[in-house]
Amino acid sequence: MAETINRAQMAEDLSSKVFAEFLWQKIGPTNENWPCEQPDHHGTKTHPTDVVFFYDEPYSPVRRYIQCDLKSYSSASIKRTAVKEAILSLADQVSCADVSPTWQGSYTHASSTFEISGLLFVYNHDREFDKSFDSLISDIRPEDIKLPRRSRLYVLGPEEINWLQRVARELQQMRGDEDENRRLPPRERCAFHYPQLVRNTAIRSERARAATMEMLKSQWIVLEHFDEEEVRQGFVIFHRRKTTVEGLMYLIDYLRRHELIVGKTRFDIKVQPDDKEASANLQKAVHEYVSSIPGENHDTEFAKRLARIKISHVPEILTSYSTTEMGMSYAG
Repeated sequence: MAETINRAQMAEDLSSKVFAEFLWQKIGPTNENWPCEQPDHHGTKTHPTDVVFFYDEPYSPVRRYIQCDLKSYSSASIKRTAVKEAILSLADQVSCADVSPTWQGSYTHASSTFEISGLLFVYNHDREFDKSFDSLISDIRPEDIKLPRRSRLYVLGPEEINWLQRVARELQQMRGDEDENRRLPPRERCAFHYPQLVRNTAIRSERARAATMEMLKSQWIVLEHFDEEEVRQGFVIFHRRKTTVEGLMYLIDYLRRHELIVGKTRFDIKVQPDDKEASANLQKAVHEYVSSIPGENHDTEFAKRLARIKISHVPEILTSYSTTEMGMSYAG
């Protein structure tokens, strides 16, 4: 039993450290049971909450609360049946939380307009899972998942958690402690970037600083950082997929269309460790993009700004957990 508890604490510890770097905030009690509002339908008297995080949405006046089910499995335990059962159970939790005065009294702010979503976080603690996690959930039909209309259900498998863990670690390394040459300022001078859209204005840009779950699951995670006078210093773009010349040209075009390539703004692109052609691809993308713009050439200020974009790899670093050490750290 103690070893099982310690393994569960691995997922709790890891999720807290990772999501803190994405500016999520934790709220309310952890590892808490609360009354089911539909016991006959759900077949249970209570539901569990491992942890709840929240963040403000960038394009609506909504605070999103994430009811988390944190799993820490060995590779042999990551099975289709177990994952499906966890997803359906989490959907029941979210459905109840949406109408539960107990849950909402513990985890929501009375002054906020909120929506509740669920996150199944499947961490592989022995680091030996090498199959396609998506294949384990491919047969789950949308109609099997009963959720309130405004709610969402997210699943993070071992590979995605590995990526987010490495991104979070890289942000910590870039921020540093006392290094005068560090590439990132403290968290309070950072925000994840959401462009102004034609139909959707980022209406709460000062509060909506966190990376949404949609961004964390997307091909780019884009962080902007500012100096002490709130003047934009630069961007860090985590590029999840292997780079191509065409893909990097698309990224440059995205930055240009949203008028981000200005002044002395710095750009750091971070790619996967096995992306050996990333630097060459970026150089080609810059040349081809500049050549495609009428009137531009490689001696213009715009071209010089593109040439200053840095690209580097996110190291393959995995946190190593010991069930014995976790037990000692949580004792006393």
